[in-house]
Amino acid sequence: MRSFELTVFIDCPQETVYDHLSQPLNMLGLQPLLTKVEALEERLDDDGIVLRPFYTVETFRLLGLPVYHNRIYSVIHLTKPKDELQFHVYSKPRIEIVFTYRFEPFNDGKTKIVQTVEFVKLSKLLEKFVVAQAKQAQRALLSNLKIRLEKH
Repeated sequence: MRSFELTVFIDCPQETVYDHLSQPLNMLGLQPLLTKVEALEERLDDDGIVLRPFYTVETFRLLGLPVYHNRIYSVIHLTKPKDELQFHVYSKPRIEIVFTYRFEPFNDGKTKIVQTVEFVKLSKLLEKFVVAQAKQAQRALLSNLKIRLEKH
């Protein structure tokens, strides 16, 4: 299984960072290709973990014009509230990725986020493209999250 890890430090309390990232609607503006978020009803799994399912649409452009809209089903798992959460992402064609975010307090009110990205299902044919897109999107997400939360 392919994976990679990214780390970012945000000048904002851990609880604030966790709460922001745990809400599906806050994804708009964090990921560059994301153009729509549709939150679904929150529920609990069999172990009592809060699940926040939602749909997103990624819009791929060519010369500034939209050429493909990819509808993606995602579920946020609040695995260890305030310390860890996971995004389970399911996309066509048969792609499954788990994004794990671990939150740690750092240097007097700041937060360290370690993000691990694991490719659970991935076609060999699309592997290079999907991994490259995921790295680019996740770097942008963490950078945009830092900018957004440090403004306040």
